[in-house]
Amino acid sequence: MHRRDVLKALATIPLAGMLSSCRDRRNEEKPPETLEIHLDGAFAVVIQEFDNNSILAFSPRPQPADIQHKLYLNGDRKAVELGKANEFHLSQEGLEEKRGERNKVEINRGLDDFFFRTENWRVGDSLLTIKLPAPKRITFSGQRIPVTFKSDGRHAWMPTNHILEYDVRNSASIKLDCNGLEVKCASSSDSYPGVTRYFFEIGPEQPMPHDKSLEHAIKFYNYILQQSFPDLVEKFSLFDPYGERNNNQPGINKPRAAVANPLLMSAGFQYGTQSSHLRQISYIIDCESAGLVAGTRTPPK
Repeated sequence: MHRRDVLKALATIPLAGMLSSCRDRRNEEKPPETLEIHLDGAFAVVIQEFDNNSILAFSPRPQPADIQHKLYLNGDRKAVELGKANEFHLSQEGLEEKRGERNKVEINRGLDDFFFRTENWRVGDSLLTIKLPAPKRITFSGQRIPVTFKSDGRHAWMPTNHILEYDVRNSASIKLDCNGLEVKCASSSDSYPGVTRYFFEIGPEQPMPHDKSLEHAIKFYNYILQQSFPDLVEKFSLFDPYGERNNNQPGINKPRAAVANPLLMSAGFQYGTQSSHLRQISYIIDCESAGLVAGTRTPPK
């Protein structure tokens, strides 16, 4: 084809169509939006495979004689006023919905030591429950804490939080229901363009020395097993290296020092994250472990 014929052919292409094509390409290049639910502290996270892999996160209420826990939402320094039954619920609205094989939850391999399966579990008397749709993935941020399983002396690494990540279809439609609690259920001010965040922080109200904080975290993790996951108690309870009665127990080594400053850790997630998204924040609470993730095919008893 001669050059003149080529120019004639180009002239016949509608200008509006060319502009529309450019707009479509720009829209295709727009990065996807994400929702992050941060669960910091003493939570159990249950993947309910019988209910489209929905999530039930909860934290048992401590016994009266034990150190009591408080809930802080989105970094607020004032604890949420909780009643006898406290429930948060995230609707599917505004989120990408997946079903069948596509709905399988991706779990960060750094959580392997504390990802268990059980068909015998219960919520019991819980400080709060959080009901969530199936996330795209479950990951964590910051350093993990070295711990030891009591049954066989196996060393393991416990995260200090869990982060549930969702693909977002329309961020303006995301709705967190606080079920009548007198608290603002807006997203965190730590959200940034393309990423909407909610932070749930649960743990002791008063800061504790590092050893006491870690001892409390281990004891409360064991308490979560006893209260809600009885089949996991024997094999997955943790050895308390700081407990006075256990200091001289043979055959189990005291773990290495954990986080040098347990109140300062990254708020960004590790999986596939740009370094520019990692932000240092000072947590309100001082609970150094995050409990467990459990997969189940049966409802709670």
